[in-house]
This record gives sequence, C-alpha cells and structure tokens, in this order.
Amino acid sequence: MKVSVEKLPTSEAVLEVELTWDEMEKASDKAYRKLVKQIDIQGFRRGKAPRSLVERRLGKEYIYQEGLDDLMTEAYRNALKENEITPITQPTVDAPTFDMGQPYHFSIKVPVVTSPELGDYHSLHFDREEATVTSEEVDKELDQLRERVATWETVERPAAYGDRVTVDLKLTSGEQSISDLKDNPFELTQERVGLFTGMDEHLVGMQAGESKNFSTTIPEDYTNEKLAGQQADYEITLHKIEEKHLPETDDAFAEKVSDDQYENMEDLSKALSDNILENKKRTIRDELRDKVINTVIDQATFNIHPLLIAEQAEDMLHQFSHMLEEQRLSLDQYLMMSRKSREEYLQELQPDAEKSVKRQLVLDEIARKEDITVAVEEVEALYSLYAQAGQTLPRGEEQTRALASSLRREKTISRLIELTTDPDPESEVAETTQAEEATEENALAAALATEAHNETMETEASATATPLPDESTATTVE
Repeated sequence: MKVSVEKLPTSEAVLEVELTWDEMEKASDKAYRKLVKQIDIQGFRRGKAPRSLVERRLGKEYIYQEGLDDLMTEAYRNALKENEITPITQPTVDAPTFDMGQPYHFSIKVPVVTSPELGDYHSLHFDREEATVTSEEVDKELDQLRERVATWETVERPAAYGDRVTVDLKLTSGEQSISDLKDNPFELTQERVGLFTGMDEHLVGMQAGESKNFSTTIPEDYTNEKLAGQQADYEITLHKIEEKHLPETDDAFAEKVSDDQYENMEDLSKALSDNILENKKRTIRDELRDKVINTVIDQATFNIHPLLIAEQAEDMLHQFSHMLEEQRLSLDQYLMMSRKSREEYLQELQPDAEKSVKRQLVLDEIARKEDITVAVEEVEALYSLYAQAGQTLPRGEEQTRALASSLRREKTISRLIELTTDPDPESEVAETTQAEEATEENALAAALATEAHNETMETEASATATPLPDESTATTVE
C-alpha cells in the first residue's frame, strides 16, 4: 500500500492511496473469513462454507468491496497516526468503482487541526507586580460592612437623599403602561440609572401621605429601544420615610459582622486587609497569566479551518444553554427575549470562539515543544479531589481526556510563567499551592463543559480512534 499525504494551506489534508491487486486479493480473503461467520449456508456449519458459495450468496464484488473498505479504513487511521494529523470532522472520500484484476487508487480529503508556528517565547520577559493594601481600602471594606448591617428608622420629616421611601408608583409612556408598583421601597440616590432615572429628585422633599405627578425622560441608552428617549409619566403616593442608621465601628460591630469570629476591630481590620491582599495577588496572578499567553498568541502564526471555530462556538452555546437551564430558562426563551436567532447568537460568539481555539492550539504546541505530559496518577488525583469536594465526575474515556488535556495546558501555563518571569518572591510552598488551586479549578471547568466534538483537539487520541465514515456520512465524488 502506497500512501502520500499532502497538507494544504486551507488547513486540510489530502491522502492519496495506491493499492495493488495482490493487496486487494488478500483483503478480500480476510473479508471472506469475516463474512462466512455471519451467514448461514445450507449443508455447512457457520464459518465453514467455501468461498465460492459465499460469493454466490453475497456476490463476488461485495466481498471485494468489503475488503476494500477495510483497507481504506486502515490506510486512513495509519496515515493520521503516522503524520500526527487531527481530523476536525468526517472526511470526504473519492472512491471510484474498482475493476477486477486492476490496481486501485482512492483519495481522502479531511479538514484538520494545524499547529501554529510559534514565535520566540523563550525571549519574552514580564515583571511581577507587587500587591499592597492601603488603609483607605480597608476603610472602604468596613464601610460596606456597616451598610450591610445598617438599620432603618421611620421619621416624620421630608424625604432626603439617602432615605428609604415606600411608595405606590404608576409609570406610563404615552398610552403604554410600564410599571404599577404597590408599597415598593426605593433608597433615594443621586446616581440612579435605568428606567427610573430622574425620579429621585422629584421624591426628595415629599412628606408621608403626599401624592405627586411628574414627568421625566427615559435615557437614550435604555435597553428597550421602543422606550428609550421617550417621556415617562409618574403617579406617586409616598407612604413611609425611613432614615438609615450606621453602626459604630467598635468591638461589638466586629463580633456581629464576623459572626463572633473576631472579638475586636484590630483583628477584623487585619482579616479584611489579608483578604484584600489575597484577592489582589490572585488578580495580579491571573492578569500575568493572561498577559503572557496573549503575547505568545500574538507572536504565533495560525492556519485555522473555519469549521474548528464554528464547532467551538457551538460548544460555547451548548455550555451557555446549560447555565440557562440552571436558572430555569431555555435557550429558545433567552433568544426570544434577546430578539436574536440562533445563527445570530453563534455569529456573535465567533470572536471569542476564535480566541479560545488559538489559546488551546498555542498551549498544546508549547506542551509538545517543552515535552509536558500528564501521568495517569495525576488524573486519578483530580478525580479523587473532586469526589472529596462532593463533585464526583462521571468516569469515561472522554472525561479522562478532558481532565488530562486541561491539566496539561495548566502545566504548560505554569512553565510559560517560569520561562518569562523572575521567581516569585513569595515562598515556594505558597506558589505551589496557588498553582495547584488554579490547575484544579480550570481542570474541573473543562471537565464539566467537555463534549465529544471538543476531543478533536486531542491529536493522539483522535488519530488512533477516528474511523473512516460509512456510506451514510461520507461524501463520494463521482
């Protein structure tokens, strides 16, 4: 069997296969031995009938075609594996009718994953930003805690900004009724946005029991285009005015907001400072990761088949639909509310899908160059970790590949950070813990989101497992 493989600039591969008649004969013998075990011929035990009778039953050409199909599948699988080709979808097969006694030629064309050409990522260098916390930031956190446990007291005076008022509110625009609220609370603010923009200034100065009619203009950027920029007419009756009382920042406050975890303000402030610092470190670490990866992506040259991006967009839409289901909303309902078709939404996902594909391709290529691998024990450790966390993952070949792929990419990112930055001034233990946490979180996210068509990104697995399509899926060129 003579096989030649040409990788086209269109991110497709063409396999040209030449078979001798001797190879066809041997393949037909194997086909006969397989088929004779599947049919019953009178006078012979199953599997023992001579070939001449099997040919009479099934047809001589049928047996040769069966052998030819096996050769085609074998040639396709071997070519994928030997040439490290990852197919994106089923191939198109140009397989003419064979002639008895003659050599045979067929060709296969398939969209493939093409590895990017990387720039000199070893020469890149990025500085680590130092995380610090100011007293103002701690005070801001304390103010938010005070707001969270604030109390409200009814007052007999005109309403002012910062008060909470309870009102009946009717809102119309022309002949259209927009809102009809009963006993609805509003905290008066000078920074209100959205539908009720401009309302608060008319409520300031009102007394409990007072009614008022007034008009505002709905903002031009309001999400409902039919209402944006239109006049809004209010009918309001104010029932109650409440004044906010913030607690003192004393030791009793510290105990209350921390559920008795901290006994004094000093300990509470220290805990808040530590939390702010840790969040900043995490943000800096995530931003550094993205900066490094995006720079490597910008340096790379890509040749991506459009089908790969389309499949990634479909996968993103599928994941989004699962998120909607958790909120008891179907994708069709969401699209109807958004006034978009499925095709329009997929088109909007294209840029993000392309970024995702580029990121995966770059990390996989760097992993190959840096010889980064994942051991079976590492994947098993992830399974155990999530089982302990109460998030048992379904075991299977696809799930295991997803975990291994995600873990390999996370290890690749860690390697990139090592290559392009100075050592972290923090302790090795802290950095290791942070890296493990990031790896685990991303591996879980990939595992939960993975669908079968994503597995085309895994070269080795696909190359050994992708069969030649049957007649129902192949496209034959006449």
